[in-house]
Amino acid sequence: MAERNWKRIFRKVPDPIIRKASKIPGDNVMAACVRKIPASVLSSGTYKHLGMRMNGNSPEFPSRLMPQPKFGPCSLRNAQGEEIVRKDLPMKTKTYSFDAPNWGDWSNGTHEVSWDRQVYQREFVPPKELEISITLLATEAGGDPVFVFRFRVEEVLNKRAADFGKALFFNLNLLQENTGAADVFAADADPTQYLNTISVHWEILPPGEGRDVLVRILAKFREPGKELREKLEDRYSFLEKLKPVAYVSGTSGFQRYFGAKFADNLVVFENLEYGNAIYVMFEDWQELSKLSRLELLRDRRGAGFERIIHRKGWKDEVKRAVEARLVPA
Repeated sequence: MAERNWKRIFRKVPDPIIRKASKIPGDNVMAACVRKIPASVLSSGTYKHLGMRMNGNSPEFPSRLMPQPKFGPCSLRNAQGEEIVRKDLPMKTKTYSFDAPNWGDWSNGTHEVSWDRQVYQREFVPPKELEISITLLATEAGGDPVFVFRFRVEEVLNKRAADFGKALFFNLNLLQENTGAADVFAADADPTQYLNTISVHWEILPPGEGRDVLVRILAKFREPGKELREKLEDRYSFLEKLKPVAYVSGTSGFQRYFGAKFADNLVVFENLEYGNAIYVMFEDWQELSKLSRLELLRDRRGAGFERIIHRKGWKDEVKRAVEARLVPA
């Protein structure tokens, strides 16, 4: 079975999801996501825990199911509930006892030994028993067909409810744990709204005064950390020296892209979530950029782009690749 290399759970609701939820018209939302899954991945067993597999040339999957408790901590809590140690409450006295032999010999009978201890109170939270529905939205033909699935936690959440944040956090983690992705949509969102999230929405930014571009890109992050700021600053400064005609900033779901445009068909960009490589795209970059890293490497085998890993000398490799393609034919 193929290894699942996705992030398992969130420590908090991601800021982009909070912002998106606040902008959705109406009060009712649902935790859901869209994933593009190649037939080969379904065949490998990556999604076997959700009952998904290939049956000949077609995907086979249940319309909805409750995640397996053994698949992860969130799935376990969903199916069996959890016991919470209430350290915020006063401790209480608990009596422990056991039978002991009289004078050290069981043949002489027994007596009960008891003692008291102060313990934390415990609270049992019953299971939510939520189900995840699975819907096939589209199919992309090819040697290894790609199926576009919608996964949705079947619970409508009201943004005005007192426990909305807690409920959303749980549902997102249930989805993330089982599918490797999480998002939020209006409860009545139609298939088109889901499909739109797999496209990259681009913003072309003029070179301007340099730092203005950097500020606009960082503004997409609610609280960019020091490491992200330094990384973006370094890569922006490097690209600036290559004299691009424009900068490119885009989002697809919650993936963030940043790059520099040197010609209509020459863009250098990277996904800030992956961070381990930069891509020099010179053919149909707007289409190529919609593909995930795995899709690029599996299906394209280098056609239309050059992938340069961030290791010693990567800047020299990028400069060479850009200059080679800027030479007039």
